Amino acid sequence: MLGIDKRLIVKSTSRWLTVGIIVGLAGLVASLTLYWFIGRAIDAMTMGYSLLAIWLPWIGALLAIKFLCGWLYRTAQHKAASLTKLTIRDMIYAHALRLGPAVLDRKRTGELVNIAVEGMDWIEMFYGIYFVQFVVGMATPLLLCVFIGLIDWVVGVALLVSVPLTPLFLGMMGRNFRRASERFAKVNAEQSARFLDSIQGMTTLKMFNLGKVRGAEMHAASEEQRRETMRLLLVNQLMILFVDFGFALGTTLVLTVTALLRLDAGALTPGAVVALILASAEFAKPLTLVGQFFFAGAIGRAYAKQIVAFLGEAPGVADPAGVAAPPPEACPALSLKEIVFQYAGASRPAVDHCSLELAPGETLALVGESGSGKTTLVNLILRTLQPSGGSLNLGAHRADEVPADWVRAHLALVPQDPYLFYGTIAENLRVAKADATDEELATACRAANIHDQIAALPAGYATLVGERGLSLSGGQVQRLAIARALLKDAPIVLLDEPTSQIDLETEAVIQEALGHLTRDKSVLLIAHRLSTVRSADRIVVLGHGQVLEAGTHAELLARGGPYAGMLAIAGATA
Repeated sequence: MLGIDKRLIVKSTSRWLTVGIIVGLAGLVASLTLYWFIGRAIDAMTMGYSLLAIWLPWIGALLAIKFLCGWLYRTAQHKAASLTKLTIRDMIYAHALRLGPAVLDRKRTGELVNIAVEGMDWIEMFYGIYFVQFVVGMATPLLLCVFIGLIDWVVGVALLVSVPLTPLFLGMMGRNFRRASERFAKVNAEQSARFLDSIQGMTTLKMFNLGKVRGAEMHAASEEQRRETMRLLLVNQLMILFVDFGFALGTTLVLTVTALLRLDAGALTPGAVVALILASAEFAKPLTLVGQFFFAGAIGRAYAKQIVAFLGEAPGVADPAGVAAPPPEACPALSLKEIVFQYAGASRPAVDHCSLELAPGETLALVGESGSGKTTLVNLILRTLQPSGGSLNLGAHRADEVPADWVRAHLALVPQDPYLFYGTIAENLRVAKADATDEELATACRAANIHDQIAALPAGYATLVGERGLSLSGGQVQRLAIARALLKDAPIVLLDEPTSQIDLETEAVIQEALGHLTRDKSVLLIAHRLSTVRSADRIVVLGHGQVLEAGTHAELLARGGPYAGMLAIAGATA
């Protein structure tokens, strides 16, 4: 009935959940024992005896046990909730790393963020409020039946008749609640994604005067979200109403009336009746709490279902099991042999039996029309995509036979659109080398021709760059990306045309910085501007994922093939 995947009950959580269930039941046993003592004391007083002085230490001990159990019960729930929240969030992030951008780029970022943030709050509430309470609430009627049956079997049988109705009713309500909670979680995730899209695309919305239109769409989505929330609350209120008045109040009434009738018949003593009535309150408390927080369990299960679905997705690239990373290579060759890769749903391969060789110290340029497979090849080299055929070798090792991190350690990437994290310039530079000194940062930035601009800022390297580096110019972001690559000092540099989106004056500065970066390195250049590839040692022309031709600028121009045609279209001169 709890319907939670076992993968989300980690070892540390399971331990505290067990503690919570045990102390919850122990507290109930202590309460029932206390009520028995009270009943015996009342019977003794009716006969002219006083047992309070004798039993006072026992009663005090039972009250202390109840207090201790209550404290441990709440502590165990809190521990289970907090540990689960931290552990599952770490699991989500670790799996996101395994999936990589090839898989994550096909998903809406807002929905993933909603699962990892708001979803975790509901998972925390599930473990912190509902889980232990549910188990204790289901076990309480059975313990009460035993206790009451020992006092009077007739009252025990009367109570026992109503016990099976509890899980039956909760099961019936649970199905309705599950459907409502899954709709709520889905609508909530979609609205979070829509809001994030609107914030990130604010410039586009302003440009096309779509702000009000988008606002109306979000208002309609918010109204749908409100309706789903109200449906969820309605089902929960019906649950509370039925549990409070149907089970809790009804059971207490049946037990009290039966006990009084047995008292009138002389089968029970006044003290026994008092003990039974006090015990009936214990029956009501856990069920009432289960009813009040049933929505926490239902929504928690809905988010758990989404989390399990995410964790069940297969990564695009998986490390070989049990293989340790070999020692790093100083200047490895990079070779691709008959590589094949096809995106899911595509009609043809993006890379079709493609072979490339990048020798140590060589500069190799990849050119081709959009969709020719250049970016896919880079992602295959970076091990964010797994080829379906062929082999990729780095030095003496096949890339799929060593950890992907080992391959990436030999690569430095300067992308066309570098990503800067929210934080300081220094923090973004140390992404490449966490233990880099201030002097190392300054040296890298001097080589990237940006140190003087950073030093002129009021906070220097402690300047906040803003989200995605939006407080910096495009040229500054590119030079910081070059500085990061310099700090990494990898033997192979991948350049995804880092000058294609900047002005000519800035391009000259960046080309000088790139010269510092690529000195004594192997370079793979993805070229969009053909003017940037003339000095490459070799140029490879791609088309439909295949190598159309390869050679130097002069050789390809002399052949009059695809490269010469591309130059003619671009209006370039030999």
